Formats: sequence, C-alpha cells, structure tokens
Amino acid sequence: MWFDVLIDNGMIPDKALRFFVKSGLKKYIARINQLSEEEIRSIQKDFVDTLLKYPITINIKDANKQHYEIPSKFFETILSTHMKYSGSIWDINQNTLEDSDTHTLDIYSERSEIKDGDSILELGSGWGSLSIYLASKFPNSNITTVTNSQSQKDWIETKTNESNINNIEIIKSDIADFETSNKFDRILSIEMFEHLRNPKLLMDRIENWLSDEGLLFIQVFSHKYFPQFFDKTEKSWMSRYFFTGGMMPYVGLYQDLTSNLHLKSSWTTSGINYHYTLEAWLHNLLIKRPYIKSYLNKNISKSDLIDSNKYMNRYKLFLIFCSELFKYNNGTEWYVVNYLFSKRLTET
Repeated sequence: MWFDVLIDNGMIPDKALRFFVKSGLKKYIARINQLSEEEIRSIQKDFVDTLLKYPITINIKDANKQHYEIPSKFFETILSTHMKYSGSIWDINQNTLEDSDTHTLDIYSERSEIKDGDSILELGSGWGSLSIYLASKFPNSNITTVTNSQSQKDWIETKTNESNINNIEIIKSDIADFETSNKFDRILSIEMFEHLRNPKLLMDRIENWLSDEGLLFIQVFSHKYFPQFFDKTEKSWMSRYFFTGGMMPYVGLYQDLTSNLHLKSSWTTSGINYHYTLEAWLHNLLIKRPYIKSYLNKNISKSDLIDSNKYMNRYKLFLIFCSELFKYNNGTEWYVVNYLFSKRLTET
C-alpha cells in the first residue's frame, strides 16, 4: 500500500505512528459497538462455521518467515533472559520484564496443576521459555516440546546443553503434522492457538494424547466478543507482514469448539499487562537498535526477503500496534485468556 514505503524507511515519527494506530482502533471499535447482541452471536457462529471447514493450519511458512526464522540473536536482544515471546502478568511487585516473565511462568505452573513426575507436552515451544522453566522446576518430569522452527530448536538444544538439562525432548514439526502415541498428564500451549485455522481438529487430537486425568492449559489473546481472520493481506498491514493466516478469537471460542474436552477453569488478564510487555520489548529494540542492525547486516544473507533496516522499522510498528491495541479502553477490549481443560470421560 502507499504508506508501506514510509514505514519501511522509518519516515513516520513514532508519535505519529501511535496516533494513526489509535485512530484506526477507535474507528474499529466504534463500528463493532454498533452491533446488536443477535448480530454478534451470528458473527461468532459464522466464524466457527468457517474455521471448521479448514485444515489445522494455513500459511505456516509465512508465519515462520515473519517471526520464527529471524536470527535468535534479534530476540535475545529484546526479550528477557527467559526468551518468553508472549504476554506476561505485571502485578504490583513486577517492575521489570524479567520479573514479570518469571512471575508468569510460576502462574502457568500453578494454573496447569503440574506435579513433579508428570509427563508434559508443550505445543509451540517458541524459544523454550516454558519447557526449560518446567524442566528445572520438575526434574522428575519428562517434557516433550514441539516447534516448527529450526532456529528455535537449535537455540533450545544449546541452552539445555549449557544448563545440563536432560529431561527435555525437542521435536521440530509443523503442528498439523505432529503425531504421538504417548499419553501426557499435561499439555500446554502458549499463544499458538491464534495461529491455527481449525483449532478443533487439534483439540480432538489432544484429547487422544491426554491421559485419563490429563489437563490441557492454553493461553490465547482475544477480543471480548468480536472475532477476526487475518486473511486480507492486500488491505491489512498486520495481515500482510506479521500475522498472515492468523485469527483474533473471541472470548469463549475454545469451549464453543470442543465437546471432547471439558472447561475446568479460565482466567482473564487485562490487556494492560500485554501492553507493558510490548512496551518493554519496544524499549529494548530502540535502545539496542544500532547493535541489532549491525548484527542483522552481518548475519542475514542478501538472498533473504528483507533487509535489516526495513525489518526493524516494520517490527517497531508491529510492537506499537499491538501495544496500543491491548492498551485500548484500559485493557478491556483485547486481553489474554488462560483456559484449563480436562478430558470428558465417558460415563459407564
């Protein structure tokens, strides 16, 4: 689109970027606030009917290029030492990204009711923040973690070797292709389900992978009632460059999708928390920009699709966009939801 060249070359000041993002969000919310309850229910039903027609994933190669095959050093520079690439919880005692990520990993462990010795499967491992944390906290548990990114697999292997962690198995596989005959006491997935096109197909598989007393814990970001597919790459900057084929679920989508899993508990976290996380990443990006740019120039080949300056400017807007989105209306429009599901055992 006409403004892409301005964004790519860093010609729009950050304050102006925020103004344009907030103006767009205001128009978007004004439009959906005009919908009646009946119209909203109809939109949600159509959304579910549509996604059920698809395979588990689409555009998986695009997602990898946009996020997960960028050199890990880029993310080491902007994330905390946990390498957690998802929204965290900022309570009154969490004043730094490091503290917030540690606190949130503790909360995941508590909410998913993990016990030492449980067999654990993580779907969508990222850079291993959760699996490495769980492996250290529960040394008698065997953990299998699945990523579709070779660079992430390599990074996790390096870190586990350096830390002498030997109770993690790392599998590289597209989630749609992953199969296992093993049974797991806990299955966890942090902000991967938004990248699926048909989550129900995966949830049906997960039901078979869980032990009888097993639990599924997932974290997803959501709008409070209005779902969206990110398919219109010709019109949507976010769809085109950072979230191709993804979705914005509505709160409650996942219990609407499945009859084989029973919703045991759910928790909501104000979008303000994700706003704080994104602002921390943005702060690191801006203050370390010269180092990051120099590193990318040396380590991204000319055959890659994007030069370092262009990627940095796009990524900056990505963080600003997401930060303002989760901050909007004091974090009450878009926010993070944790769901805990159990198997719905057949009565005899």
